[in-house]
Parts: sequence; C-alpha cells; structure tokens
Amino acid sequence: MKGNRLDFSALNTPGTTVKKYRLDRPAAGGPSLDYDKDLNEQQRQVVTAGSGPLLVIAAAGSGKTHTLTYRMAHLVDRGVDPQRILLLTFTNRAARSMTSRASALVGVNIGRLYSGTFHSVANRFLRQHATRLDYPTDYTIIDREDASTLMKACISHADVDNLQQRFPSPRLLVNLFSLARNQHRPYDAVLEQRYPYFEHLRGPIGRILGLYQNRKMEMGLMDFDDLLVNWYRLLDEHDDLREELSGKFEHVLVDEYQDTNHLQGAIVDAMSSVHTNLMVVGDDCQSIYAFRGADYRNILQFPDRHPDCREFRLETNYRSTPQILELANRSIAHNEEQYEKTLRASRPDGPMPAHVHLKDANQQAAFVCQRILELVDEGLELDDIAVLYRSHHHSMELQVEMTRCDIPFVVRSGLRFFEQAHIKDALSYLRFLFNPKDELAFLRLVRQWHGIGNKRAQNIWMYLSNQTDTLEAIEDQRLRDDLPRRAGQSWTKASKLLARLRQQRLAESPETLLNTLLDSEFADRIRSKYENAENRLQDLEQLAHYAGQFESLDTLLGEISLLSGISGQEIGVGAAEDDQYVCLSSVHQAKGLEWPAVFILNLAHGEFPHRRAMEDDGGLEEERRLFYVATTRAGDELYLCHPITRSRRGRSGPVVQRESKFIEEIRDECEHDGLPQPFEDWKIE
Repeated sequence: MKGNRLDFSALNTPGTTVKKYRLDRPAAGGPSLDYDKDLNEQQRQVVTAGSGPLLVIAAAGSGKTHTLTYRMAHLVDRGVDPQRILLLTFTNRAARSMTSRASALVGVNIGRLYSGTFHSVANRFLRQHATRLDYPTDYTIIDREDASTLMKACISHADVDNLQQRFPSPRLLVNLFSLARNQHRPYDAVLEQRYPYFEHLRGPIGRILGLYQNRKMEMGLMDFDDLLVNWYRLLDEHDDLREELSGKFEHVLVDEYQDTNHLQGAIVDAMSSVHTNLMVVGDDCQSIYAFRGADYRNILQFPDRHPDCREFRLETNYRSTPQILELANRSIAHNEEQYEKTLRASRPDGPMPAHVHLKDANQQAAFVCQRILELVDEGLELDDIAVLYRSHHHSMELQVEMTRCDIPFVVRSGLRFFEQAHIKDALSYLRFLFNPKDELAFLRLVRQWHGIGNKRAQNIWMYLSNQTDTLEAIEDQRLRDDLPRRAGQSWTKASKLLARLRQQRLAESPETLLNTLLDSEFADRIRSKYENAENRLQDLEQLAHYAGQFESLDTLLGEISLLSGISGQEIGVGAAEDDQYVCLSSVHQAKGLEWPAVFILNLAHGEFPHRRAMEDDGGLEEERRLFYVATTRAGDELYLCHPITRSRRGRSGPVVQRESKFIEEIRDECEHDGLPQPFEDWKIE
C-alpha cells in the first residue's frame, strides 16, 4: 500500500506467474430476485415503485419486513450505491436482518448502507458534526441509570426540599423530561397531563431540569434523547449541513413509521428534503405507543406534508385464519381516524374465535389453564400459546393457577407478579408484622421512607431488636429523639403506620391490612418513585383482593412464598422440553409477535378498554388499536375472556362487569345489520 493506493507493481516483475480468478457477479434482475414468485401483486408494486415520497400502509401479518427487504435489494440491483441508502428501524437487530437478507438476494454485501435505529444513526452523524453544537466529538453517551444519577445530583444542587414525602424521584424526572422532548412539548404541559399530583412543584422541577441540561453540556454528555434532539438541531439550525446530509442519500426507508414521535418525524422529513425519495412503511392501526411519545398523526398526516406522495396498501394476511381477521376487521372499522383497509386471509378457514363468559378472575385462570393443557394434548407446543392482557395485574390469578398446575410460563411483560419491587415493598410490611425478627423485611420497609438510608435503617433495627417487644418499641420516644430531624420526621410517620397495622394484625384480615397500607403515605411514595404509578397501585389493589381469600397472615405469606419459589418446570401432559414455555405478555410487549393460539384476558368494560384511557382525547381509538393488535397475534385459535364480576376496593361485594365495549359494538352492529357474529359465545358450566 502506498499512501492510500494499493501497490500491485510486484505483479509486473519479470518471471512472476500470475493466475487470474474471476468473481461471479449476479446479472441485473438475476434469479434471486424473482418478483413474480416471491411477492404478491401489492408487494410487487411497492418494491418496484419509482422515486418520490411513498406511503406504504402495511396491515398486520402482510409481509411488511419481507417487502421492505426486497425494496432494498431492488434499489441496489438497479444500480443505487448501498452507501446512498438510509434505513431507519426501531431495533438494530431488525436492520441487520433486513440488510443480510437483501445482500443474499442480490449476491452483494450491502452492509455499507446506513442502517439501524434512529439513535444509532444519530450517533454516527454527531460524531462527525457535534462541534457545530458546541459539543466535543468524543462526547459520552449516558444510559438511563447514569441519567438518574446525574439528575439526583442536580436535585441536591438545586436547593429544593427534595426530602419531602412526595417529591418525584430522579428516575421519574428523567422519564418526564424524556417524554416532553420526544413529544416536542413543554415539560410543564406533560407534568399537568401525566403527573398532576406534582403540579405544585412545577417551579423546582423546572430549575432541576435546566440544571440537568447545563451539567450535561459542561461534562460533554448526551443521553439517548439528546442524540435525537441534536441530530434535528444539526438539520434545523445549519442549512448547509442539512443539504450535505440529505444529499448524501438517494433513498430513505423507514420501518414501523406509525411508532415514530414528533421529533423523529421531523428528522425523517429533513433527511429527505433534497431528493424527496422517502418511503415510510407502517400501519396506523397498530400505533399503540402514545404513552412513550409515539404520534400516530405522523403517518396519518404524511400526505399533507408530502402532497405528491403515492399510497400503497398491503392487505393480504399470511398469519391468521379468515375467522380471526373478520373479528379484527369488524372491530377496527369503528375507528374514525385511520386509513381504511381490509385484512384478507391467504389461509383456509379455522375455528371461530371464542368469547368466553366467566364468573370471575379465578374461574378465568382455571379455564385458561385447562384449555392450555387440552391444546397441548391436541398437539400444540407450549411455545405455540400466548396469554395477553391490557395491564400486568390482570395476570396475577393466572400466574398463581399456572404454578399450581405445573404449567411452565415466561412473563414477557416484566417480572412475575410477586417478584415486582412494589409488591415486595408492600409485602415487607406484612412479613414484619407476622415475624418481628425478620430483619430483611424491616430494612426493606424502613428504607422506603425519605431520609432513612442503609446506615440509619441499621441503627433503627439495632435499637428495636434489642427491645423485649420489637413491635411495641417502634413508638418509643427515645428512638425518635436519637434520630436527626429529617430522619426523625420520617420515622414518626412510619412508626405511626406500623402501630396502626400492629393494632389490626390480629383482629383484621390480610386484605384490610393491605388496604390500610394503600390508604397511607405508602401510596404517595409509589407515585413519587414510579413513572407508571397508577398501574402499580392497581397491582397493589389486586394484591389486596387476592389476600381476601386468606384468613391469616400466616397462610397468605406461606402461599406467596411457595408461589415465588416455584416456576412450574414440568407439565402434567405431553412431554415438554425445558425451553418450552407459555408466553404471558402485555399486548404492548407482544406487538410484532405471533402464536397459533392466543388468550386475551379481562375483556371487560373499564379494564380493556381501560377506563382512564377512555377519558383522554383519542384514548378509546388507541385502546381499539390495542385490541386489534392483540387479536391479530393469533394464527389459529383466539379466546376472548370476560370475567363477569370482580371485587373493588371500598365495595362490600363483587361488582358486575359489562363485556368489553369492543365486543358490545361488534355485537350491536351485527344485530342491526342482520349479520352473523364473528365469534362464538361460550358459557362455563
């Protein structure tokens, strides 16, 4: 190598024998790109579309990834330099998979193209141009944990009374700031909408967020949101750089476009401003991540921002039976804001979806477990079965029943119910009341109070454990007097709560004890610590309801300990492999996945759709999109479960639950139009 040039002069030396070897290069439109064989008519139109802005509405199970992969291969095959293609996805794995498959199709390694998540591509550009924004090119990217650590330091330096009981945690402030930036909204607007119980702290929170931004700049740090914000700033504030970066690419392809937020939508438009060859692929009916900042209006308003765009539809579904698709089509048709489309099945008929009427959540769990065992007996693998739910606490009774039935399961939507931090926090109070010698339980509960850290908690425990009656000693005035002011104030509140629980522990049920806990400042702590506080509080209400089945702390805690320690590694029928599990998942986590058999839990009005979501503008339509996603995960069998009754806090007995609005409106429509229902009603005997 001489300089930057390869030196082949040695090959011309007299007496040197040189053998020539020819690399095979596939002819244009070679046999690997068989459009007629590998693509249906709708897919073929997308793959071979010409230039300009293109909007591809890809319905569930219609081969979206397959089509996008062939589009990349087609562009390279017709002569586009791979380095002039920008592919934006939501996982790097998806980007690698598509580029690898496209390379195989054209027989050329196209890994040189720019591909990956928005954040990874943003980082590549910022490494070259960060100095335009007064950042060093060797800036450090911090993750959520590091961001929370820095936020905690900013809270300390902002001189606010952060030890008051209801001040938001550093992690919650990071989430608040992230949502505001991704939605391109002022932080106080997000505060008012998502965290109204912190509005009285608007001023201090604003100072802390400002300090957080300044400290990152001073230290040369960027969090994940900064990558997107600063990429957009490069394009928006520097016209020459926008021309350079946009002109670098001849084609921009965007996957899962319905999940982009306002900021990502603006970036995509700017990156295609020179050539306008922008193809976005997605399904507005599967836009279900508004709580993360995704804005479905990006895809709905694409033709307004690009008036000369051409629209395409992918409507042939390769996943589900006609019966399942009929149900999905009937439901989503009630959404007003959408691109009209009709899923058409390529598969033969299958069984009708079953709408199963059940007495309560316990009978729901018993039904699901029995039907799972029957499906395994009929030849399905455990991995072929999924149970989906709107909220994590909907699966509590099922997790208990599956453990009892020795049915192995994996929880895709997070930890198993009794392993979650907020559940363990609540149970620590009950464990300590039952066994005052349980040091681990006491240390866990007392550290939940502001101003009491590990060392202070140990000191309090040493005092209590040396007293004759540990529970009685919690109200000892000498202990309060020995604590610093702030720790003493917190311990006073904690000791009063413990004293109240102590008085109830023998006369009241475990359910009453948990309700007392939920009516205390413990609930304020949940709101201050967790971003999804209301969901956590619902989990705890469900725990209290579950505890109502037990007469004593002894039996409740014993049962939970056994459930927490057993994972159901064997199944009573068939021969399951060790890596075979039924999948339990929230619908949000299940998007993009599929199973032959799917159960959907708690299809009751107020549960799914969720009552709070129905109060928000556009909330009901997003809930209906969520139901659409849930139903279209199923390939062959679909079970829609409706528990008719449930217990609620403050009610002496169970309350009746209407069937889900999504079922009601289909039933009413069919009755009005004289059409058959797209589901069977099952009644449990």
